[in-house]
Amino acid sequence: MVMVRALALLILVLAARPAAAQDRLDAVAGGVDRAITPAAEPAAVERMAKFLGTTSDALRAERAGTRLGWGDLFISHRIASRGGHPVEKVFAARRTGAPWGEIASDARVEPDALVQDVATLWPDAARATPGGVAPPDPAPVTTPGEKKGVGARVLDLLRGSPPDAPPPAADDRPADRTQEEIRDRMIRGGGRSR
Repeated sequence: MVMVRALALLILVLAARPAAAQDRLDAVAGGVDRAITPAAEPAAVERMAKFLGTTSDALRAERAGTRLGWGDLFISHRIASRGGHPVEKVFAARRTGAPWGEIASDARVEPDALVQDVATLWPDAARATPGGVAPPDPAPVTTPGEKKGVGARVLDLLRGSPPDAPPPAADDRPADRTQEEIRDRMIRGGGRSR
């Protein structure tokens, strides 16, 4: 009985993931459409054409022929490029009403890679979506008297941040005389009596 419940829970979790990717890619395409205003369209289409390795006139002709939005057009090209499929096949799949997550899955293209592609040209369009590409979190700021936990120190180390206290200079002597005596005894072999 427990195994059946665990299996049912696993199926629900796995089924929810493609739906989230689907919603995310559709939201990203909508974000691109919102980002390309009529005033910004010429520059945005030129930037998109350069990224996709085509001309802006070719993109405008495809958009007029497919009746897709700019976001759908961009994602179609990226799925075709990443999946090794003809872009017309991706256009046809989208015109059937299939969600982007399903199309990307069928083409064996990771949705995160598509969101990264969008973020390259339109960071705000990708960032504005649930689970989209977010800016990196700034390093936490601590006051001078506040001690950092182990996790914060590990993150500082991974980020390459300098430690709280500078390392002691070569000519600095230990402040505690007892530590220096113990070190000297151990070096000379007199640390333990037998």
